[in-house]
Amino acid sequence: MEDIHYTKKDFKIDWYSGSGAGGQHRNKHQNCCRITHLESGFSENGTEHRSRVSNQRIAFQRLAKKVIPWALKQQEQKKETNSTVIRNYNEPRNEVHDKASGLKKPYTEVVVAGNLGEMISARRMSIKETKD
Repeated sequence: MEDIHYTKKDFKIDWYSGSGAGGQHRNKHQNCCRITHLESGFSENGTEHRSRVSNQRIAFQRLAKKVIPWALKQQEQKKETNSTVIRNYNEPRNEVHDKASGLKKPYTEVVVAGNLGEMISARRMSIKETKD
């Protein structure tokens, strides 16, 4: 299983004034924290303490309980989806390589000139050979 890595850019942190009990300090200072994970849209709040650091830590801990299972599920889905490469188009090396048939042609001949027919027929032939 791969590790999960996030940076500050993956989260949006909002600070706001709290409400309710706590008096003037709570109502005037922006100590409450709302953290949103941008990719998943999950959001959590930290409002229990007077300290910004404590509230941010609590919000991150709560958010991690949601984001980690979501990220693990995303990794599993990526592994399940088998994205196979049909052809590699490499313009700097002037090469198009069909993976199934092994045919290599110049990029300018295939893409620029629009002669994809030979690549397609070679692909079809290789599929027929694997089925037989």
